[in-house]
Amino acid sequence: MLEIIKNDLVDDLDLTPFNNDQSKIALIDADSMLYYCMKEDTTFDEMKLKLDNFIINVLSELKCKYFTPFTTNSKTVFRKEFGKTREYKGNRKGRETPFLFYALRVYAQREWGFYDIPRIEADDAVAIYANGLGNNPFIESVICSPDKDVLRQIPGTHYNYQRNEFVSTTDEDAAKFLWIQCAAGDSVDGIPGIPGIGVKRAEKALEGIAEEDFSLKILKMYLQQMEESDIASSKEATDKFKETLDLVYVLRSSYDLDRLGISLPPLKYFNILKKLGKCPEEAEKGYR
Repeated sequence: MLEIIKNDLVDDLDLTPFNNDQSKIALIDADSMLYYCMKEDTTFDEMKLKLDNFIINVLSELKCKYFTPFTTNSKTVFRKEFGKTREYKGNRKGRETPFLFYALRVYAQREWGFYDIPRIEADDAVAIYANGLGNNPFIESVICSPDKDVLRQIPGTHYNYQRNEFVSTTDEDAAKFLWIQCAAGDSVDGIPGIPGIGVKRAEKALEGIAEEDFSLKILKMYLQQMEESDIASSKEATDKFKETLDLVYVLRSSYDLDRLGISLPPLKYFNILKKLGKCPEEAEKGYR
């Protein structure tokens, strides 16, 4: 069974300033891991072994000793409250989740500490905690996710564990990606954007525009759509703009949580060396 070394605010970690990655923490958006381990026709024991190796390989690649794996409880996600034009992720209805998925999730919770935070998704969780740890000189955090939303909407250098590669996103690139999503929507999550506007047209619309003017440009595109369609008022166009923004925006700060009335619990984090039964000396080359 996984040993939890502490369940307290990360700011209270008794760690020396990080040296040789001793206090690097992997914040893992773990939703996709379970599905990756079920892609092939394998037994449950093989799925568990595949998940074990997956996590160990990710942490070894990052030379990371501490980790927190987040999952999503889809029944409580706050975005379902904002999907008025179209139900959030309603395009996924009718897809049957295999029984073994739930069994593997229970195994991941018990053995690897996978957990969810009510009302927010795993990509929100990794972004919020990474932002909160950003100014802590004792801890380095790394977002681990294959999700384009968090990889491209949150500034920084992140690890895509699906492709085994690092992704660097600047502040300007992150802002541009958000507003492109706001205009084009997100077909993967069933989020509608401006009819007739795809990613390429949205990218072109933001060319040569200062970052601080991105939001105004996209809002004007929504209002222009009102003039060209049967939308009754500018208020309706503005409401559609706000709805899409609320759905595509990845939470990242205490302000975001406050406006939604969401309380963030202390961060749970785990030590891979304790899980593997190794002492730091034995893991010198692999994790430190």
